Amino acid sequence: MMIMLTMFEKKEFVKRTPELTKRLFENEDDSLLFFKVMVNYLEKTNINNFQFSKLNDSILGNTEEMEKCLSKILEEMAEIAAEDTNFAPAYTTGQIAKYFGVSITTINNWIKEGRFVGVERTEKNSQARISANTLWKSRTGKMYTVDNIVKEWEEEQEENLYDSNERLFLVEQIALYEGKYGGDFESTLGSMDDLSSEEQTDAAAWSYFIRKFDALNVNRNSKD
Repeated sequence: MMIMLTMFEKKEFVKRTPELTKRLFENEDDSLLFFKVMVNYLEKTNINNFQFSKLNDSILGNTEEMEKCLSKILEEMAEIAAEDTNFAPAYTTGQIAKYFGVSITTINNWIKEGRFVGVERTEKNSQARISANTLWKSRTGKMYTVDNIVKEWEEEQEENLYDSNERLFLVEQIALYEGKYGGDFESTLGSMDDLSSEEQTDAAAWSYFIRKFDALNVNRNSKD
């Protein structure tokens, strides 16, 4: 299971990179070793945003330049760690409104209130994009990832689809028996004492479908 890095945590990490870099360079021997391993590892794993291949040993004598380079490396690592991928897609405010069951205006208000931790509008009238790994703060103070809310919505949709399909099946089965006996269960087989073997089989199946249909409606009403 992947450990999730939220957008808020990424921003906090980036803000602290200068301080973190200085601490890493407090011990000269350790810092040189760490820097060389980091640069070579990133170069060999094809993360070439900073063109490490152009660096040479001369930088090892300039602590200030190494700190700047390392800060950029850490910022890039944080960006990659929190970037939107198939595991952490980004949603529009319209999509988020659908998943939360509220209006877009409400979502925009929540953004202004800081309810989506770390999300803010960078330009006036621009539409915010909210990552799946963003934390959302409920009125009670509990924190949930947007991804959890989306998954709950998707599960509910699947359940509703299953209920709809089952309801349609039950309605069709009940209608078949009503057509066969010319009325509802209570006024036909349900009120008869002397039933043939076929009628007994039909009565058992018919009453079963009715009970299932009633139970399905009760469950749906309790959720609503």
